Parts: sequence; structure tokens; C-alpha cells
Amino acid sequence: MAMAWSESARRAAGGLVATLVVAMGLGAAPTAAWAAEGGEVSAKVAERAQRDYERAIKLVRSGKARDALELFENALPIKNETSDIFYNLVQVAEALKRWDKVMVYAQGFLRLERDTGDARAFKAKLDVALKRLEKAGRVPVAYRFETAPEGVEVFVDDVPVTFDGPGEVLLLPGRHQATAKKKDHTPWKETLAVKAGAPETVTVNLAPIIYTGKLQVTTEPADGVTVYVDDEEVGTTPLEALELPTVKVLVRFEKAGYDRWVRYVTIEKGQVQELKATLEKTR
Repeated sequence: MAMAWSESARRAAGGLVATLVVAMGLGAAPTAAWAAEGGEVSAKVAERAQRDYERAIKLVRSGKARDALELFENALPIKNETSDIFYNLVQVAEALKRWDKVMVYAQGFLRLERDTGDARAFKAKLDVALKRLEKAGRVPVAYRFETAPEGVEVFVDDVPVTFDGPGEVLLLPGRHQATAKKKDHTPWKETLAVKAGAPETVTVNLAPIIYTGKLQVTTEPADGVTVYVDDEEVGTTPLEALELPTVKVLVRFEKAGYDRWVRYVTIEKGQVQELKATLEKTR
């Protein structure tokens, strides 16, 4: 929801911004900066970030752009998949003539709002920022990210670069923190030492996380039964619980003088599956 400011309000705010997006929802997914172990944001962290966001909006209304910018940036890591935060960051940075931040956050907005009515205005803001930076001798470098598998999300300094497939971002020389994530894959994190010059390409290939569960087998007869999992021998009973990946496996039991015994078992993450095989003597 956009809130229009009156001319007198803009003067009172030092000509800060003409509009301000007021969004109180917590719809964004967390990035590494805010994620606790297991990739989840704690309720306390989320609440603190939301308070910072709401305080920033009040500060903008009071004309305190510099303080608002700091609080918006505090909230950014858990709100960086919604365009509202970038809308507000660009407006405040523009009022402060922080063209480096306008460049960064306008790119974030355009990642999320490529085909909306605001996109043209923010492309213009990005162009202005780039011209101001070039005039000051600060030339950004294009960084391209190639990702695999499908669906990898890449962020640089908590600003989205791509949510799937290749993506490109303009970065000023200096150190930048890049992260990548995908559900059920090992997250990636790297510090980029950006130097002036030619464009760079970064390849990000996330490995799947192998979740496991346990299979506890018992047999009748209790001893001397050979156990196979997907045709691979894993031992002879009695056996300790087998740790296996979370997939459907074929378990086979064999013992001389007894009929073969076979079952499919689905291994579940963090669970212990129990399987008892009763073998019949061969007639």
C-alpha cells in the first residue's frame, strides 16, 4: 500500500520522499545472516527485525532518513524477498544522495518487480545512480552467477541476484558477501573481493543434503541370516541398526536351507524403522 505525502509533509520531512510503502507483513524467507541452525529464523529475531522495519517507517515520516536507512538495513535479511523493503531503501538512500546504495537496492527492487508499473521509475533511478557514481570515479563491475541445480537462489549483501538460473549484479569494488540456497541442499557462502576491471563469472553448484534414517532388522532364526539392501550385502544377523538414506529400499534376507524373504521399506528422516523377517525352511 503506498501512502501519498502532502507538499507540507514533504517540506517538514526535508523533501525526503513523495511516497512510502507501508508493509508490516513478514513474508520473506530468511538468508544466512539471520538463519539459526537448520535454516529457520527464531521468533525473537523475526520480531526484532519487524520492530526495526516499523521504526524505520516512523523515522522516515519524521524526516530522519539516516536513522531510517540503518533500521531498514537491519530488517533487510529477513525481508529481502519482498519488494517493499527495497522500495523504501531506494527512496531513503536517494534522499541522502547515497548513490552507491541506490544502485544496490534499485537492483534488488527490479529483481522482484521486473514487469510492474514501478519498474520503469526504478530503472531510471538506477541509471541516475550509475551516472553519479561514474562521475565520482566509482565504476561498478558486473558479476554473473551461473547456478546449478535448478531453483538456486543467490544473494549478494542480502540483495537478491537470481531466484533460478543465471543472474547478474553490478557491484562496486570492495568486499561483498555472497550466499546461495536451495531447499534440501547445502548452502553456499563466499566473500567476493571485487576489483575494478572486466566482468567476472561465479559458478555456484549446490550439493544435495543426504538425509538419513535407521533400519533395525531382526530375524527368525536370529543368527546367521545374510541381509542385503538394494542387492548390496550389509552383514549377517544379529545386526546393529543400519543408517540409510531417506529413500525406498529393497531389503532381502537369505540363509542356506531357508526360503528368501524380501520387503520394500521406506526410510524416514531421523526415524528408526523396525523390520522383522521370519524365514521359512525350504521344503
